[in-house]
Amino acid sequence: MMLDQTLLPRLEAATGPDAALDAALQCDHVTASAEVARGWAAAALPGWHAHVGFDASGVMPYAAFSRDGRHVEATAPTVPLAILQAAAKALTGDLGE
Repeated sequence: MMLDQTLLPRLEAATGPDAALDAALQCDHVTASAEVARGWAAAALPGWHAHVGFDASGVMPYAAFSRDGRHVEATAPTVPLAILQAAAKALTGDLGE
């Protein structure tokens, strides 16, 4: 799956559920539901290992995906946005290198 390069900055700017982003990602409620976001990411990133949790402060949600020595992660205001940001980084090749 390829992802439009303009979506990552939009996901990084989001602060909560966003119907326009849901439409752009072609998945209802993907920015509102951790379960839906996780399903979207699993379909978009087959074979990638996911880890979702909270940062060291216990406040900010984060998500990470890894596969074959590649690793991406993101911290966001909500769990769904953290999942989507990390998945978008993997899909766009933004591996933080």
